[in-house]
Amino acid sequence: MCGIVGTWGTPDAALTGRLLDSIAHRGPDGHGDDRRPRGVVGHRRLAIMDPEGGAQPIPNDAGSMVVCANGEIYNFPALRREIGATRRWRTGSDSEAILHLFESHDTEATKKLRGMYAFAILGDDRLVLARDPIGIKPLYLGVGPGSDGTPVLAFSSELTGLCEWAREVREFPPGYVFDSRSGFRRF
Repeated sequence: MCGIVGTWGTPDAALTGRLLDSIAHRGPDGHGDDRRPRGVVGHRRLAIMDPEGGAQPIPNDAGSMVVCANGEIYNFPALRREIGATRRWRTGSDSEAILHLFESHDTEATKKLRGMYAFAILGDDRLVLARDPIGIKPLYLGVGPGSDGTPVLAFSSELTGLCEWAREVREFPPGYVFDSRSGFRRF
């Protein structure tokens, strides 16, 4: 099943940790997080693809960004062949294809993905979220006070943790990408 969570606006590791704990049942095979100057992402894993080496978040070669994803990329084998040797593959996970596509195509990468997914890409000064066009994989957004009292945008694969904390919660719309630099856009 897997699950993703995160915060943006301030690196609120405490809040992200609570959100990650609230979805523990989604990923009994492991968890991880990545902290950047403006945000934190976390992942709960149900190991299906690359059980030994596919832990998330997955970093790019430069370490400048990571991906956390929930879902399945159906055209992963074709994407891996297309991307091929232009990128260093760290895992056998289909989620890594999202990261490499993003490196090459930025938010237009969503147009090449076939599958059911919700993902987060976090860099030092940017957060990108996307959800599959049909909305098979869940993703929710919330806004509320961070641990230091400043407003924080948070996301999660489930409502539970967000509803206990946020002043405002809404479903992330299917077929949209959110870029912290430019807002929401349908793809």
